[in-house]
Amino acid sequence: MVQAVQCRTLEKTCSAAQLARRMGISPAAVSYALNGRPGVSEPLRQEILNEARATGVFVPVDERESRELVIALVLADIGNPFYSELAVSMTDAAKEMGIEVVLNTTQDRPGDDNSFIRMVIARGIQGVALTTARKNDAEVFRDLRMAHVPFVQISRRAAKAEADYIGIDYERAGYEIASHVLSHGYRSIALVVGPQNSTASCEREKGFQAAIRQAGVVLREEFYIRAGLGQMDGQKAAKYLLSLDRLPQAVICGTDALAIGLIGQFQECGVRVPDDVAVTGFDGLSLAGASLFGLTTVVQPRRLMAVRSLELLQKKIARSSQPIQKVLLPYHLCIRASCGCRNDGWQAAR
Repeated sequence: MVQAVQCRTLEKTCSAAQLARRMGISPAAVSYALNGRPGVSEPLRQEILNEARATGVFVPVDERESRELVIALVLADIGNPFYSELAVSMTDAAKEMGIEVVLNTTQDRPGDDNSFIRMVIARGIQGVALTTARKNDAEVFRDLRMAHVPFVQISRRAAKAEADYIGIDYERAGYEIASHVLSHGYRSIALVVGPQNSTASCEREKGFQAAIRQAGVVLREEFYIRAGLGQMDGQKAAKYLLSLDRLPQAVICGTDALAIGLIGQFQECGVRVPDDVAVTGFDGLSLAGASLFGLTTVVQPRRLMAVRSLELLQKKIARSSQPIQKVLLPYHLCIRASCGCRNDGWQAAR
């Protein structure tokens, strides 16, 4: 108590070290707070800054108040245009909200997101949106939590991590689009699905499988194809199917990019979609609606995903004690011609 009185009396000479002793915290925590660096929670930062101003400790720059909010968006493989379209939605929404976005892509290479996250922490970026979470990976989350940097997972999530998440009900959406395909009477079905380390891909796959089982359809082993997420992966899948003794009646793809690549390769080889083979996608890319493809797909609300992610990060940055949120947003099934439906435009099946 005597020390507190002395510190207030020596207004202009109280040091950061004295302030740390007075508050019973480490000098490092005081340094982080005074210099606008990560490493302390927001409530503690504000407590340190308030005490510093009250006791005359010099505050070099309160960067968190003087500059606009900066968040990092970490993208997976941009060979899948879903991520580039999500990035556009995110940057557009951020601009309207007065937020700056720093972009990075990992190309889905293990470890690349770790090095970027370390740079994010070192530079004092206030929040992170991740589309790269792997099912069994928690290392990135540990680094962010230790640095007290709020983060949100988009589309993909670590299966057992307690962390904020924005997405849709991928399993239910997968079930709905596969059920629609099966409603045409197709019984020879191929699946082209994404990597197993992505929860979004795995959950879609579960939905596809559930609908196929419910319809009593037996999936041939050679018609079960695991691929990447991009158009080139779709082309490879098409070449593989064309090498078999016969084609399936329909191909259900885990992404629009896979479906677009597959349709393009089929067309090159004289296979007509949907007359010879029906094809569906997933994501709702802008290109999917082009007349060349007319792709039946599940539309993810990219703009809403971006806005909700930014809003969640704003709240977390302002108040770190916000509860963990798992937000499932609405999606819709967009019916076009590629599945075999004959209609002039398209309809949204709710």
